[in-house]
Amino acid sequence: MNQILEMAKELEDELVENRRHIHTNPEIGLELEKTTEYVVNKLKEMGIEPEYITNSGVIAKLGKGGKTILLRADMDALPMDENADLSFKSCNHNAHLCGHDIHTANLLGAAKILKEKESELKGTVILMFQPGEEVGQGAKSMIDAGLFKKNKVDAALALHVNPEIEPGKLEYKKGVASASMDAFLVKVQGRGAHSSTPHLGIDPLMIVNTIYTMLNSLVGKEADPFQTAVLTIGKMGGGTAANIIPDTAVLEGGLRCFDKETRNHLSKRVYEIIDEVTKTMRGSYTVQKFYTPSVINDAKLCDALHPYIEEVVGEGNVALSEKPLSGTEDFSYVSEEVPSMYLWLGAGKKDNYPLHNPNVIFDEKALPIGAAVLANCAIRWLEDNVNNGEEE
Repeated sequence: MNQILEMAKELEDELVENRRHIHTNPEIGLELEKTTEYVVNKLKEMGIEPEYITNSGVIAKLGKGGKTILLRADMDALPMDENADLSFKSCNHNAHLCGHDIHTANLLGAAKILKEKESELKGTVILMFQPGEEVGQGAKSMIDAGLFKKNKVDAALALHVNPEIEPGKLEYKKGVASASMDAFLVKVQGRGAHSSTPHLGIDPLMIVNTIYTMLNSLVGKEADPFQTAVLTIGKMGGGTAANIIPDTAVLEGGLRCFDKETRNHLSKRVYEIIDEVTKTMRGSYTVQKFYTPSVINDAKLCDALHPYIEEVVGEGNVALSEKPLSGTEDFSYVSEEVPSMYLWLGAGKKDNYPLHNPNVIFDEKALPIGAAVLANCAIRWLEDNVNNGEEE
């Protein structure tokens, strides 16, 4: 058995304890006060001094000089209830149904291994614990706060659990590894009126309904049929009673693409339709826009890390996927800055409930495997790149 995996397995009880504590106490968004405090305290117990980049975005450094590899874990949960009957079930109306509790525990495990091996490191490892992945802003907020301006980083690695792949198996996709995401939250201002006098009002429900209809025809009519794109309206409506034309209505949705040219065209058209329909129908509007790019897996880095991963899980257990993730992942902001690799870590079995399902259960056998993969990749990559490093 690989030495690093042996060390991770010795930490298995601690990994499970950390994961379950975070799972029971989920927090959402960019402010993860309790989760961040827990992580910071655990790092200090290991003799590692953390540094706050944002209120809930934390990094910690191990080693010194040479090349630098960054290992990232996201810590936030989802704003939904958990149905699975677990002894460590969520204590509130948020839930770790995307597995970020496992990601955080994995990185804490890798931190402990790397701290024990710190004197042997041939460079520097940065541990990145980030909030706000589910809102697509956590990684960007840390980058905007100076993460890469203050720290020279040469490569980055992140894991994400997959409840439909068995533990001990991993997958990745070279090149474009996830969809980009354009999210839009539109509030249409009409003019409220009595339902018996519609001529005195401006119906915002009719406006959002027209926008909805036009947006749903956009991909089919204006996207290259050889390029995948998905546009979904997940929230729409307004009003309080049948005999009232409401004053306002809302429409919220998102556009996901893999091809940049396709994304640029469709995104432009989404906002043109919102603008032109609303003004034509005599309304006004405000819109909030959020954009998350695609994760780009650097082919050279993937080729370099692949054998290090197999050292942990065995030859033949790391698969090259033909398809990118159809969802969106804000590790993409890191991949825009430095050569990066994003991996799927098995944590379940075929026909399991998928991510974001209220019944999903993750297999905790993934914990030592994930911790070992992160630590081994960092150690081995630094060893193989030591001659290209810059000593401080």
